[in-house]
Amino acid sequence: MRDETALPVAAVGMITDAEQAGKIVANGEADAVFLGRELLRNPSWARHAARELGGEVHVPDPYHRSV
Repeated sequence: MRDETALPVAAVGMITDAEQAGKIVANGEADAVFLGRELLRNPSWARHAARELGGEVHVPDPYHRSV
């Protein structure tokens, strides 16, 4: 799709871990990763993925009790 248009491309389906999602974007296979069911199973997926990949996670002060 990307080769034929200037539209961004997203990867979907069976993407469950941070390393897999990161590789998809880093390798240029897609511009974004949509997680759907994985976010339903784990609403904190993005925070956990950032930590797993060595990113810095900023949590607003009111949320520190639940982190």
